[in-house]
Amino acid sequence: MQRHTLYAYVDGSDLEVVAASIEERLLLLAAAPGWVTSSPTVVNQKANVPGCRPGDLPDWDLGINLALPDPGAEPDGWFSDVERIAGQLAKLHAAFGREFVIGIADNVRGIAEDLFFIESDAPDLDRLRSAIGVRGG
Repeated sequence: MQRHTLYAYVDGSDLEVVAASIEERLLLLAAAPGWVTSSPTVVNQKANVPGCRPGDLPDWDLGINLALPDPGAEPDGWFSDVERIAGQLAKLHAAFGREFVIGIADNVRGIAEDLFFIESDAPDLDRLRSAIGVRGG
């Protein structure tokens, strides 16, 4: 298991109307050839949280996970996988008007940190690179 996973999920839980269409497009992205690190995994799961009242929306994880290489052992061009995901999320934002959050989960420590939001159809990839902690171009 990789120590770090990049996650890129729809921000929000009111997804009933768009979930199937977004998932379909993410599945096409994940199945496409050309990934440098590994093919990403599509996630579509609702969490049943104890104490939810009628009318409460369940937590809904809808998006894509990408196993990240260990720091210092990154293959050349690995960040293009992250940029590819961000580009697809920007297209989904334009098509569905939904925002997306990109973050990194530490699978050993069990913590996750949101780092970047896709809020337009032209995300600032330099800012994304900086948020993830990647130096250089």
